[in-house]
Amino acid sequence: MKRLFGLLILVLFLINSAYSQQALHLFESLGVSNSSTSTNSMTDRIKESAIEYQKYAPIPRLAQFDFAFASDLVEYEKLNGFGILYITSLNQDSDEYPIQRVYFKYEDGVIDLKLIGSINIPVTDNLIKKVFGKNRVDYYYFLPYMVTQLSGQLLIDWKKNRKEFLLCRFPSESKLDYITDKKLLLPDSKKNIDMISFDKFAQREFQIKLNK
Repeated sequence: MKRLFGLLILVLFLINSAYSQQALHLFESLGVSNSSTSTNSMTDRIKESAIEYQKYAPIPRLAQFDFAFASDLVEYEKLNGFGILYITSLNQDSDEYPIQRVYFKYEDGVIDLKLIGSINIPVTDNLIKKVFGKNRVDYYYFLPYMVTQLSGQLLIDWKKNRKEFLLCRFPSESKLDYITDKKLLLPDSKKNIDMISFDKFAQREFQIKLNK
């Protein structure tokens, strides 16, 4: 497994053909794995954040993320250079959902990330409810590896109150060591993602099963 990990707590106190597959809208949770990120392991991170930030409650929103790519060059080529960006989000205001757009803004323009699917996650922990609210939605997006190697900002447009909400800045310091040819950075526009391989990848890295 080759994992590139990103985690950022976003807190406001007061204040195309490779992309052509149809979005998959639902997931089935497969449980917890020590080597992957699941909804349950993300919940544990959220609990830690709630403890740390409880003195500022209520906080309007929180977003945490993780992303992963293929374990080797063979899998990378089957996935056509795409990985998965996993965003878990909480909002005090349910009208912020659904997220309208996740996109990468850089010197040469904007790259919109294509939604794979989303899950509404029940919030049962009272401290999380108090600090971040009871509205949680987890999102999964196709993430081209190329994006993580360019200089720019990964942004979210929420439905109601916030646009251009900064999720993270790239380039990532981590690189896939099996990518030695710069031509492989770009998805092949003449090639589709092998969705059978992508499904296996999603199960391994994020403990989710694509619901076809």
